[in-house]
Amino acid sequence: MLFIEPSEIVLTHEMKNVSSMGLRDIKYESGPFITLVDGPAFEDLWEERRPLIMGQVADADVVAVSRSALMDAERVQQTVSVLRGYTEKVIQLSTVENVGIGEMMQILDLHPSVL
Repeated sequence: MLFIEPSEIVLTHEMKNVSSMGLRDIKYESGPFITLVDGPAFEDLWEERRPLIMGQVADADVVAVSRSALMDAERVQQTVSVLRGYTEKVIQLSTVENVGIGEMMQILDLHPSVL
């Protein structure tokens, strides 16, 4: 099962609580909670919504800096460095440059041929 919370207002620990409560009624497996951080927009989002982003990042199993191909290497490293202050598992993700895709597949415990 894959669930994407698009509103950007729910904290990760709230999602974990809700998903575990659902197990009382329905049997399903819950995989890792992944927070996608929009790399190019990170600086503005961090300035405007820092407490929210901190809550989404701190309780995530993995944080992926997405759209990293649109950033220079220094900005990517700065973003990763800031995020590592709140979580250990931060990866760079770019489908354009095929960066982080293999690592994400391992995290999801899938093999690329499954897709």
